[in-house]
Amino acid sequence: MKFLYLLLVTATLLSYPVKFARPAASQPAPLRAEIQTPEWQPFCSAMGQFAIDMPGTPKINSETFSNQIIAHTYRSNLKNKETYLLQYFDLDFRLRNNNINNIRITLNNAVDLFVVGANAKVLQVRDISLGGYPGKEFEFQPLSPTEPVGVGQVFLVETRVYGLVATTPEPENAQKFLDSFRLF
Repeated sequence: MKFLYLLLVTATLLSYPVKFARPAASQPAPLRAEIQTPEWQPFCSAMGQFAIDMPGTPKINSETFSNQIIAHTYRSNLKNKETYLLQYFDLDFRLRNNNINNIRITLNNAVDLFVVGANAKVLQVRDISLGGYPGKEFEFQPLSPTEPVGVGQVFLVETRVYGLVATTPEPENAQKFLDSFRLF
């Protein structure tokens, strides 16, 4: 009887490790909630004489600076630290004879204005144009280490300066934003 009991206990103990040695059935990983990004929409400004594609609906404001220059700003801030900004302002003087030095200084100052406004440092700058109008494209690194590298463009259209800035971890979104800018 003791032998039979010992045999049953041993058989039972041996069957349990085999039973639990099977690999656990795989379960799908829980789905991470994707950040909903607003749809890209064309946006036109008759007063600003431009069109651009922006995600969501941009917030619009105008600000008058101490030098009486009025800056008109169109900004989309998304929850995943993406920012898209278009700003334009009119200079109160004509660039005499389209002097190349004055144009260069004006564009460089505009780049500095946007980089300082983003609390960043310039990484690189290059000359570009849009429909024959001179411009600069620049990359910048925000001083906050958690912010993504940004890219921007400035254009001088007669006496109007247009500035576009995108900070996003998605370079293709920044390029989409910049490439969609058009004048009318």
